[in-house]
Amino acid sequence: MVGLTEPGAPDTPIPGQLEIESTSRADTIVLSLRGELDLTSAPVFERELRAAESTGPRRVVIDLSGLEFMDSTGLRALLLAREHSQSDGHELALRRGPRQVQRVLELTKTAEAFEFED
Repeated sequence: MVGLTEPGAPDTPIPGQLEIESTSRADTIVLSLRGELDLTSAPVFERELRAAESTGPRRVVIDLSGLEFMDSTGLRALLLAREHSQSDGHELALRRGPRQVQRVLELTKTAEAFEFED
């Protein structure tokens, strides 16, 4: 699991920080996100996503169900993940997030750009 931690407290999560758990099943990698996907954490997410993609999965699933918050930078990171999946040749799917996260996708009219698995 990857997450941002406060200096001097390596195992103490910062409220709202992004934690990413990566699990593999056959040719699918699932990245489960918890916390906030925002300006501060988007680079961490992008690095973890690139590392997961480098293993050559056929499918990548990003689970948004544990997110508490997502801003426009987080949305941009998801859109870039979509673009990268198209150019790299793997499938990308999202698992729906809580209402406040889905609302960002709805308000920006980007929800239809993604495949969702429920």
